[in-house]
This record gives sequence, C-alpha cells and structure tokens, in this order.
Amino acid sequence: MFSGNRLAVALICAAAVLAAAWLPPGALAADGLLTGISDPSMTGGTGATLDAFAPRWKAAGVDVAMVTADWRRIAPSVDSPSMPAGFDPADPQSAAYDWERLDRTIATLRRNDLDPLLTITGPGPLWGSSDPSRGSARYRPDAAQFAAFASAVASRYGADVNRYIIWYEPNSDENLRPQYFCSRGKCAPRSPSIYRELFNAGSAAIRQADAGPSVYAGALAPRGATPSDSDSSMRPIVWMRSFGCLSDGNTADRTSATCRDLSPAAVDGFAYHPDQRAAAPSKHLAHWAEAGVGDTGRLTNLLDRLQETGGLINAEDEQAPINLYYTEFGYQTNPPDVFSGVSVAKQSAWLQQAARIAFGQPRVKLLGQYLWRDQPITDSGQGTDAYAGTQSGLYMFDGSAKPSARTFLNPFWVLRSRDHKTAKLWGQVRPGSSHNVTIERRVGSASFRRIASLKTDANGFFSYSTRLYARSTFRFAWTGRVGNGASQRRRSSSMTVAPR
Repeated sequence: MFSGNRLAVALICAAAVLAAAWLPPGALAADGLLTGISDPSMTGGTGATLDAFAPRWKAAGVDVAMVTADWRRIAPSVDSPSMPAGFDPADPQSAAYDWERLDRTIATLRRNDLDPLLTITGPGPLWGSSDPSRGSARYRPDAAQFAAFASAVASRYGADVNRYIIWYEPNSDENLRPQYFCSRGKCAPRSPSIYRELFNAGSAAIRQADAGPSVYAGALAPRGATPSDSDSSMRPIVWMRSFGCLSDGNTADRTSATCRDLSPAAVDGFAYHPDQRAAAPSKHLAHWAEAGVGDTGRLTNLLDRLQETGGLINAEDEQAPINLYYTEFGYQTNPPDVFSGVSVAKQSAWLQQAARIAFGQPRVKLLGQYLWRDQPITDSGQGTDAYAGTQSGLYMFDGSAKPSARTFLNPFWVLRSRDHKTAKLWGQVRPGSSHNVTIERRVGSASFRRIASLKTDANGFFSYSTRLYARSTFRFAWTGRVGNGASQRRRSSSMTVAPR
C-alpha cells in the first residue's frame, strides 16, 4: 500500500552542492522508510479516543499504526482448561469470539488511511496451553490452537490488513514461558523453539486465510538478563541465535534437542524494539546480546548469518536479505520521570537523529514512535517505582506538547564529514510526498540566508551537502497547509555544526 522508491533528490542549486556520497550505498534507491506509531492505550482503548487521535496521526505523517489482536481478550472461557463445547476457534463468525474492540480499531485506522500492522499474540486462554494443568496460559501455547486463532483473525481482517506480526516480545517471560530449560545450574534457551512452532503454524494459517500478506517474526523486547531460572527473560541476540539454530561458533546447530528436526521459519521481515538506554541513538550498547538503533548492523549481520546457515528463510525471496521493522522506539522524558527520563530537548533531538540513522540503513523499513501521548503516572512505590508506566510520548498525559511534537513532523539532522569540511544535511517533510524546501544557513550572529532550493523525493525526504567553512547553523523551510487549508511557511528546528 505504501510503495514507492526512495528517489535521488534533485539538487537545484548545483553550484553549492557536493556529491551525496555520504549516504550508504543503496539508501536513496530503497523503498521509503515508513513512519509508525505504537500507542496501545489508544488502539486498545475506547473508540472515542482513537477517533480523536487517528486524524492527528495521519496529519503528522504516520503511515503505519501498530495494533494487537489479543488472543486472551478475544477468545471465550479464558480461565477454563477446556475449550467451550461446540466452539470452532478457526471460525471468525463464532458468536463466542469478542471482536468488537478490534473491529472498531481497524475500521477507524482504515477510515483515516492508516495501515494497520496487526500483531496476533498471546498469552491466550488457559485451554490454549499445551499443558493447562499448570494453570498458566503463558506456558507452552499449543501451536495448533494458536494457528486456529490466527486463521480466524486473518479471515476476518484480511481485506483491511496487509501486515502481521506473530506474538509480542516472545523473549519476555510476561508473554511466553518457559524461557529456558534449567538443570544443575545451567540454562538452555527454550522459548525460541516454542515460538518457532507458533510462528510456523500461525504464518501458514494466515497465508491460507489471507492471500498475499506480509508476516513478520520477532517483535523482540530489547532487554533480558543472565538466566537464573526457567522464567528469566532472554536477551534478544541470544534468542535470535537459538531461534535460527546458530551455534556458538556461528555454524549451523542441528544437534541440540530443539534444532535436531529444524523447520526454519520463513519470514517476510523481522520486527524489533530497539532501545538506547537513555543514550544518543548513535551510541552502541555495551552488551553484545542487546541492540539499539545504533546497533542495526549487529542485527542485520546476524540475520544474514541465520540465512546463510539455513536457520531462517526470506519468504518473499530466498536470495534477498531479511529487512528490519522497528515497531517500537522512544525516549522516556523528564519531566515527568525524574529517575529514568531524558530532557524533553534531548528527546526531540535524539528522535530526529534516530530517524536519520534509520533512513541511512536501507534494510530498516519502519521506525515506529512508541507513544503519542504519555501514559498516566502510576505511583507504585519509592524511586523509579514512583513513575510506573511509560512517558515516552510526544505529548504529556494532560495533552501539553513536548518539543518532539513539533519536530516529529519535520525531522532534521546535520552530520559532518570525517574531515569536518562538509556539512551533510538530511530531513523529511511529513506527511511524505514531493515538497519544495529551502535550505537556510546562519554564520555566527548573522541572519539566516537561503543557500539552496530543492525538491524532496516522493516520501518527503531530502539530502544536501555543502562546504563547512565556519561555524554554521542550518535549518530548512517549506510551505505547508494549516488546519483551515491555508498555506503557511514552516521551518524545521535548527542545528549548529563547526569545522575542525
């Protein structure tokens, strides 16, 4: 639905332009980077809330909205160890299913021309566990029962949904158990093989019920821990290696119990939740088994190795690399969170820098902002517990805008060349389409002066390079429409860089 090529930008003032060789090979030729939003309180809340905010998302340039088909919320008799008599879980017309909330959400998104990315996930009903006697719906979900639910979802929403994810954060013990098999002080990964069965069964059911969708694996939580018991959440890189049966020596593992009869997952992409731990998006995370936006190469290299060893298959084209979809990304802010938040100014700057980094990685196809509006603060105790919930929105819970609410519409970033003699400008006008933009520069305390006019590509992106001969402040300007349809001159945030 959101196709299009990332065309090379036509630079009109050629005399002032240097070659755009600073972009990674293929970056401008790749499909356009999609802008996403993930805000469960809105997509999973009341209809009135989403009705109010979905038009604002569209006006802000959001392409994709993350939605959850929650098995436990939709299925009947969720606390019973037995499925209701006469219930057909593969039949979306079964009166026992409760589709009301999800029907309303999908319809509202489509009415506002937003593309739903639908995560079909558990935990499910207790009768959906392979061992209901344990009393835990999270324990080893039955792949056949999950596939029946996935079939019902895809049958019901196939006309409106083009993209699916199977399960949410399967490396978290909150969503899937056991994470490990532990014996005599040693723990071996278990959730990746359980998930592989869920994915293979669920994706087959989706593809049978809905012709031509994209089905993504993963949606991994960015954090984990050194295992101490079977329910310790797993670090994402450890999880991915086990999911694709990769040995410690980076060769195919077909000897362990969970890989001996491997049926590799065939995926259309891999979803991931990068997290920078309150650091700039250019920073690398210290732990080798975790990855943030600045560690995209860590993820793509691993995906490549999994393909090379036969542990993962690109369902669209077995010879092509597997792309990444960053479905949740954000920064907790202070205010309100005085313990874990970054300043609202840093949030604004780092979200723009992250967008530039994602654009520069051709295999990253989606960057999803996690939360439009902060969740309410829940005081659960002392210290960090006094700020429970997530406050990574572009707006405070009371609706007041953070600086990022404005810059989200027009992200802008400036890099310097390695010799510090060239300023490399990048930006986007959202909603994405072809726009005429003006590049402006201020040297010292002088006024801003126009140095170039150029046209963005079809997705609103542009890039521009110019000689950096003095400490300079850059910004870009364009003409946009305001709420009443009138034209208005707008400007991005500004950024200052200096030569060596």
